[in-house]
Amino acid sequence: MKPFPVLLTFDLDGETAFEEMHPGIGYYVTQGGYGPRKGVYRIMDLLDQYDIKATFCVVGQTAERYPEAVEEIISRGHEIACHGYTHRGYNALDPEIEIEYIKKSRGLLEDFTGERILGHRTPRWRPSERTHKNLVDLGFLWNSDYMGSEECFYNKIDGEASRLLEIPVAYNLDDWTFYFDWGANVKETVDVWEIEFDARYKDRSLFCLTNHPQVTGRPSRLLCLKGIIEYACKYPDVEFMKATDYVKEYWG
Repeated sequence: MKPFPVLLTFDLDGETAFEEMHPGIGYYVTQGGYGPRKGVYRIMDLLDQYDIKATFCVVGQTAERYPEAVEEIISRGHEIACHGYTHRGYNALDPEIEIEYIKKSRGLLEDFTGERILGHRTPRWRPSERTHKNLVDLGFLWNSDYMGSEECFYNKIDGEASRLLEIPVAYNLDDWTFYFDWGANVKETVDVWEIEFDARYKDRSLFCLTNHPQVTGRPSRLLCLKGIIEYACKYPDVEFMKATDYVKEYWG
């Protein structure tokens, strides 16, 4: 039996998420900038303590504004995936703008990595009806937007299964939910993640956590990430994996 896979994924939005949702409001926008300026480094320091490699989904504009953060992610051995050029959902873009943004963000990030980027997460988890076909045509291996399953599945395009693997996310495995939507404290957050971990470990599905450096990168909130890492490490057959490594090893 293969180890139980744990994917730690981080959406490096920078200011773009709040520029989309709360344009011109300084206390929101500057909070977004905290992620690539400070939070992402604090997260990587924690991951280094446990020798964990993770996947960072990076917005193209954030890579342009904070190239040193992207370079540091790569230098520490983590994976870079696409997360749009802006943080506007693709369902709100014209068709020609959507494909332009996917290509542009990928090109920007590949200039940093020197390698083909194979993973994608749509801004705000809001793909259009065109997104999956666009990603297949461009040779992406995986996408990570949907919440309808604990198990991965191949997205259907025009009614037929494609080779684009969907890595499901979950509302209760996202830091934004707990801190911005619910105002949960550290203990409440870790308790929910531990319970969810136990359930998924029992059914041998997948544990994919979505965090944001502007959120989890705050000192007290980092304790939530530390808590679930230490909890998962108690299990002897758990393997922390980068998303593309997981796709190739388990679905290749």
